[in-house]
Amino acid sequence: MRIIKLLFVLSFFYLNITFAQEVEHNYLVGPQVTNCDSLDITGLSLHESIEKIRASKFRFDQSFKLTRKQGLQSGEYYSCDNERGYLVITFDGIESLYVNIEKDTWNDLISSSDPEGLYFKMKKKHEYEH
Repeated sequence: MRIIKLLFVLSFFYLNITFAQEVEHNYLVGPQVTNCDSLDITGLSLHESIEKIRASKFRFDQSFKLTRKQGLQSGEYYSCDNERGYLVITFDGIESLYVNIEKDTWNDLISSSDPEGLYFKMKKKHEYEH
């Protein structure tokens, strides 16, 4: 009986040590439950490109809306890898599309006390897609 108890206790400690080990992962997680990795907007009009982006699934998407009739009115950001993505800006009722925008740029835009001023600076740095 003592041997059985001893084996039970030893097996409990062995299993506890085996399952308590930390698992380390060193792989990049791809786009899960998304279809943005295969999104191709080349050759499409500005309107078609924006609609295709909006209809796709992204790992990260966020937007803001300002209650203005003129100037910067809204912004949308879509990212498949959570690092770079598409930026749709509505300014004076006209939508513009920017591609390959860093998420940090988006974060700066939405946290700025002067998003319109920051948009003008950003606009000069990034190529306009259409």
